Amino acid sequence: MPDPPSAHDPHEHHGFRGVGSRILHPFHRHTAEVVPHPGHVVVRLSGEITSENADQIGEGLREVLLTRPPILEIDLAWVTYLSCDGCRAVFIALLAARPHGTRVIVTHADSRTRPTLTQLGLTRVLDIYEETGPYHS
Repeated sequence: MPDPPSAHDPHEHHGFRGVGSRILHPFHRHTAEVVPHPGHVVVRLSGEITSENADQIGEGLREVLLTRPPILEIDLAWVTYLSCDGCRAVFIALLAARPHGTRVIVTHADSRTRPTLTQLGLTRVLDIYEETGPYHS
């Protein structure tokens, strides 16, 4: 991944700083990358998602949703651990997305993350894919 630019936009906020940016989580120096795609936005998370950083990640997802994309894709390909408490980030995104009709999907949910999503019942309210979702060309 390219290094973030050295000059910061004065209008940037905490969280994911808008579409097309890369941020560092405050814990364990993990990253989240927001990538615009035609018709939807992809947020690629990495590292551990636990109670320590779930609220900040959730707020970053909520900030991305301010652009009201039709679809928010949460890509878990580089997530090494997802705790039940860490799923609070996904719940925050779901709550923020529903009033605007944004569909939230999860991609690259593998053996490290899928059991937690299943345990919490998120497989009943989200479209969860083991690989890339249907919105990539």
